[in-house]
Amino acid sequence: MATEAWILEKATIGEGDQVANSLAQRILDLATAVAALDTSDLATILGYTQKIDALATDGLSGTSNSLAYRVHEIEKHFHSRGRFWGSNGAATETNAIDANVDTPFVAVSGNDDWGTAIPICGTGDDPTGLGYAKFDAHLILVTDTDHATPYRVRFIYGTGTSADAIAASQWSEEMFITSAGPFSSGVPLRFQMPRVDVGSKLWAQVWNATNASNVDFFWGCHPYVG
Repeated sequence: MATEAWILEKATIGEGDQVANSLAQRILDLATAVAALDTSDLATILGYTQKIDALATDGLSGTSNSLAYRVHEIEKHFHSRGRFWGSNGAATETNAIDANVDTPFVAVSGNDDWGTAIPICGTGDDPTGLGYAKFDAHLILVTDTDHATPYRVRFIYGTGTSADAIAASQWSEEMFITSAGPFSSGVPLRFQMPRVDVGSKLWAQVWNATNASNVDFFWGCHPYVG
């Protein structure tokens, strides 16, 4: 025991003197690995670690799906600008939106089923209003309905047809009723939707137990720089 303790601090050890997997062997292996490190690699590593607290990150303008990108995405979902849109009066899959308070979109239900999908954002529209790259539709303000019974409403997103997007499950839905709850005071209903690229198409559909039941609404979004 005295010899082993002596070697720990009082004597030198040389290559070949140490027992395999001993502390001395492990220390020598570590020293060899450190000596082989490329200093440029070390500088790169330090550069990345400093971004945790000492340097700015690129966030949504940087590498897609990186940690900084995702953190910025979450932060901007809660702390970002908002935009609300009405219909331009002749909505198409190219142009549909207009900033107004007197021309809502109007969706019509089917017979206890989804009605026809209507365009609410076209490929030529910029719902961010800022030239940003992405947005998510997160609010709907219902201003009028034909019936005081439950409605389902869904937003559909895609780049092809609404039927293709529905088949691919590229949609999100909510329910509301005008005779009770927040709609009696005109509070917008929140949507949970993925972010999509500006230039994507959006459609809306509604479902009511009564055929051809109208829903008038405006919708809002969050813009994202990237």
